Formats: sequence, structure tokens, C-alpha cells
Amino acid sequence: MVSRLLQRVPVPPGPEGPARLLPALAAALDGTGPAIAPIPTVSATTSNDYVMSLLAAVRCDDGSALESDEVALVVPTSGSTGSPRGVLLTAGQATAMTSAVQGDAAPQWIAALPVTSMGGLNVLVRALATGRDPLVVPSIGGAGPFTPEAFAATVDDAVSRSSDVRTALVPAQLARLLADDAGIDALRSCASILVGGAATRGSLLSSAEDLGIAVTTTYGATETAGGCVFDGRPLPGVSVHAGPDGRLVITGPSVALGYRGEPELSAAVFAGGAFHTSDLGEVLPDGTVRVLGRADDVIIVRGVNVSPLAVEHVVSDLPDIRMAAAVAGVDAGGDPAVHAFVVVREKAPAVEDAIRQQVTERLGPHARPIVHRVDRLPHLPNGKVDRRTLQTQAGKGTD
Repeated sequence: MVSRLLQRVPVPPGPEGPARLLPALAAALDGTGPAIAPIPTVSATTSNDYVMSLLAAVRCDDGSALESDEVALVVPTSGSTGSPRGVLLTAGQATAMTSAVQGDAAPQWIAALPVTSMGGLNVLVRALATGRDPLVVPSIGGAGPFTPEAFAATVDDAVSRSSDVRTALVPAQLARLLADDAGIDALRSCASILVGGAATRGSLLSSAEDLGIAVTTTYGATETAGGCVFDGRPLPGVSVHAGPDGRLVITGPSVALGYRGEPELSAAVFAGGAFHTSDLGEVLPDGTVRVLGRADDVIIVRGVNVSPLAVEHVVSDLPDIRMAAAVAGVDAGGDPAVHAFVVVREKAPAVEDAIRQQVTERLGPHARPIVHRVDRLPHLPNGKVDRRTLQTQAGKGTD
């Protein structure tokens, strides 16, 4: 009989959030406290509907028993493309990649991502292993706008405490820092910068490399307790292969037990102790993992399979594009089409024709997107692009 309790930990925006979560996380991982589900509180940037969807996924308050006494964390997925699900993680799974990421070092971590998402939560997990409390960027969790000045001030504080400063960011944060002199200097002061949560465009990585900034791209999911593939290479103990349908399958010590309250789905997605992702990809002969798109996102345009993610990669690398996201939708006639939403650089000329031409040349005429210029992309509280909102707009078939 399962006897371990599951406790919701409300996490407010700002530094108070990590401060409130850290002791509960430590107790959950070492077994002295209940299992926990970190949930953001309702705020100016986190709606009540979003919080309610997370609560429905983790099922803290419905009186149902945990699936196993081994469960230490129930972490909701982002819900960026569908309804959130509660991922069941043991302490061993949650900490499995810590040694591979930081070895025996005791770096000073900076928390810049929401700690209710896996990327931000991992910063806390790794900080606990070092014995050093993380330093927190004031804007965390939507407490305010993420600014290069505030990030730089946090890095300065970290550098005064350690020569090994590390952080985790999403691509949008990295792009903002690389566009600012203070941000660039702060990034240069970090020994390691993990960037994940979304694909990072090649031009952004090239800029960071040219500036001598140590960026590591990560691939993984809440279902793998976060990033388990760094710079395209699986971490020790992790194996990745493409299944018969082209979907990536991940095995390793960080793969979760399953989903909260969804035994049938868990049995399918975690069959054989592996995580069967929704990502299409390939593993090259040298072991490098390449993600090509999402299986549930590929659309058929006039008989040809088109990946919005592939379109997004092409568009993102154009010089006048600051940020881009591509999603499936329909055209004015109601037929399937890719929609590209772009934020252009200041004073950039018209880019629509250049986007269509580049995508057509690289991916073929069927991938030619409907282009929307926007002032900003919508984001979820965890920093990921809110693709459901974009898909709603794309479903209108505007051209």
C-alpha cells in the first residue's frame, strides 16, 4: 500500500519562490518530507486558468494515492502544445544527471528560470548537491521583466563568491543578453551556460562562440528530469535511438516512472522503461542526436510532409530576425499551412519576401509559410513560447 503523501508547494514569483521551495525540495529528495508538486501562484504573469491546469495534472488535492512510495516529485509539463501532465520522478531520477553535469565541483548556480519548470528546478537540485544556495535573478517566475542589467548584477554577486559560476537559460533570454554589452560581459563571466527548453538557432550559438561565451545546448524533457543530451551527445548512462516511426526513444537513469493518474498512457509512453518521445529525430553515425521536429506537429501540405520546426529553424537564422516561432495552421482557403510568427530587429526592412524565398529554397515550395510580424511572441510562465496561442491564431487562416 502506498503511504507517501503528496504536498503542493505554492511558489510565488521573485526570489521568495526558490527560498520557499528549496527546503521542501531537500526534504522530498532525502526522504525526510513528503513528495512535492511545485506549482506557481496566480500573479500578473500567471493566470488562474494556467495554475488550475497544472493542479489538475498533478492531482494534489483530490485525495488519490501516489503511484509509488518512491515518488519524490510530481512536476507538471509545460502544456505549451497540449494539456499539462504530472510527471512522476523518484529522487534517484531527479538527481541522476547531477554528477554528469557538475562532477565533483561545487559551482555557484544562478537561478534565472522559473523553478516550477524542470529547467529551473534542476538548478535548485544541483545547488543542493553543492551546499551553496543559488543566487536568484529578481525577475524569476515573472516577478518582472528579465533584463541584462539585473542578470549582470546577479552574476557580479556570484563571481564575488566563486570562480565557477553557472546558469540555465532559455533561448529568448540568451538572445536578449547577447544584444546588450552588459549582458555579454555577464555571460563571459559564467563558466557554463545551459540553454534549453526550445531549439536554439545556429546564428545565436555562433554569436556566443565568437564572443567567447561557453554555451551548452541541452535536449530532454520533464519526462527525463530535464536535459540529458548536451550539445547533441547523450550524457553518460543515457542512450537515444530513433524508433521505427522516426520518434526518438530515450533510456537512462533519469527517465521518469510515468504520469500522475494516467496508467494507460504511462504504459505506452514509458514502455520498457524508456521514454518514447513525440520528437522526430535521427542519431548520426558518430552518436550525435538531431531533433527534426515533433511527430504530432508535422502537417501534410498538398501531399507533402512539412515540419513547422524545420521552417522555424530556417527563419530564425535570417539576419533580421530576433525571434521566430512556426506552427501548423490553415491558409485562407482552410487548407493546411505553416504560419511563421517573427519579431524583427529594430529598423529592419520588410522581411516577408526574404523569409518565403529562403524557406522555399531550403525546404521546398510546400513549406512556404504565412508570415506574421509581431512585436513579441507569447510565452508561458516557464519561458517557453506559448504555441497553443499561436496555433489559435494560425487556425484563422490569415494570409
